[in-house]
This record gives sequence, structure tokens and C-alpha cells, in this order.
Amino acid sequence: MKKSITCLLLLLVMVCQAPAASAGQVVAEQQLLSVTGEPVTHELVFSGNGYADFVLKIQNGEEDGSHRISSASVRLNGTKVLIPADFNQQVQILERSISPLPGDNILAVTMRSNPGGSLLVQVFGTPIFNLPPDPGPDGDATLEGVDVNGNGIRDDIERWIYLTFPESEKLRRALIQEYYPMQNMIIHGHQQDRDAVYNDMDAMQRSSECLYYVHPEKPHIISKELEALIVNTDDRFYGYMEASRILGGGNFSRKPMPDWKHSCNFNPDKLN
Repeated sequence: MKKSITCLLLLLVMVCQAPAASAGQVVAEQQLLSVTGEPVTHELVFSGNGYADFVLKIQNGEEDGSHRISSASVRLNGTKVLIPADFNQQVQILERSISPLPGDNILAVTMRSNPGGSLLVQVFGTPIFNLPPDPGPDGDATLEGVDVNGNGIRDDIERWIYLTFPESEKLRRALIQEYYPMQNMIIHGHQQDRDAVYNDMDAMQRSSECLYYVHPEKPHIISKELEALIVNTDDRFYGYMEASRILGGGNFSRKPMPDWKHSCNFNPDKLN
């Protein structure tokens, strides 16, 4: 019993000492180096538009304890965020919630250190999406569903993609690319349009390759989740099964794995 209490106390100490985990998407990032040994101020400019819940994270030196600095200060638009006393050789990570202004913001970092010190400065933010409202039961009343913003994506699917994967734009884009042929198969299956269904299958091959490139960790699981949400009524299931019947016996080639990046209808290497 005494041993259990001791372990619990140690666990509580570890939790209390652990820095707050930064969340969201990297809005700005810069590696700063101390070169001259004299106080030097670096400015990092970033936009406060399109994000919320900002967190400043600073990694002091390397994880092994090398290249740390003992004194620095950080100001956001002239307001103190971190002072020299916040830094020392034992501090590896510093995190603070910050409140940038809309538009451009200036993060000024003044380093006071011998040459060789470094700071990795990162600003995280949670993306703000202008999503349509939840369509509710109306979203399942027709094959096409509800698309109030007219962007070609069912509102229920758009909301799921953005709210489930807010931190990765390239994954959202890959899932949207995967959505279109799945949804089109429902429509074209109902219409018994063989040529259109075959074109949809070609598009699905490319979107699947793109998803595997963007998210190689179990992409088939995400694809199945998306499929279940798209094919979620009896009428939609019927259209999808009719498309599968039409495709019976067809041959559909895959691109070689090194070319899967080019199956995306966007450049995944340019997105987070």
C-alpha cells in the first residue's frame, strides 16, 4: 500500500511538471541562433487571421541539453510574454497562450547568450473554418444531400472532414478528392450510366493512391469511415451497389507507388 501511494505521488509530480502540450497547426516557425554573443533581437511576423487558441512554444537548445541559452525575452506586439528569468540551462520547453491581433503580428525575441545557443520558436493556432450548418435529417432526404454553400460537397461530409481533421490541410484535400467519385457512383449507379461509373472508378483509383501517399498510416480505415458516411441511406446504398455491379469484371490499373503523389489533384508537399 505504501509503495502504491509513493508511485501515485511520483506520477502526480510528473504530470504537474510536464509542460502543456501545444495543439493545433503551426502558424509560424523560426530557428534562431546566437552568433555574436551580444544581445540580438529577431522578429517573426505572422498573421492572426483564420486561427484561434494561439500557443507560443519555444524549444531551448537541443533535446540532449546542448546549445541552450540562459537569458532571452519575448514580446508580442510590444507586450511581454517571456522574461529573462524564464530561461535557464535546465529549461527545455516553454509554452504560453498568446492573443495575437487580427492581421499581422510581430513576435520579437531578444537573445542574450554566448555564441552557439539556439531557440526553436513556434506559434500554433487552431484553424477556424467557415462551415455550413449541420443539415440534420434534410441531409439524407435525397441522393445529392444538402450543399448550402454550393461548393459541390455534401454539408454533412464537409463538416465531418474539417471537424475530424482540423490540423492537416493535405489530408482534408485528399479526403475531398476521395469523396467526389464515391458520391458520383451513387448518382451514376442509380442512372445505370456505365461510362460514368467507369470514369468514377478511375477517379477513385487516383484518389486512393493520393490518400495512401498523404496518410500512409492505415489510410484504408479513414477511407472506410468516409465511405460509411457517404453511403448512409438505403437509396444511396442501392446506387453504390448498382455501380459495383456495373463494374463487375472491369480492370482498373494502379500507378506505381513512386507516382502516387502525382495522383493528387493538389500538391501535397506544399501543404501541412
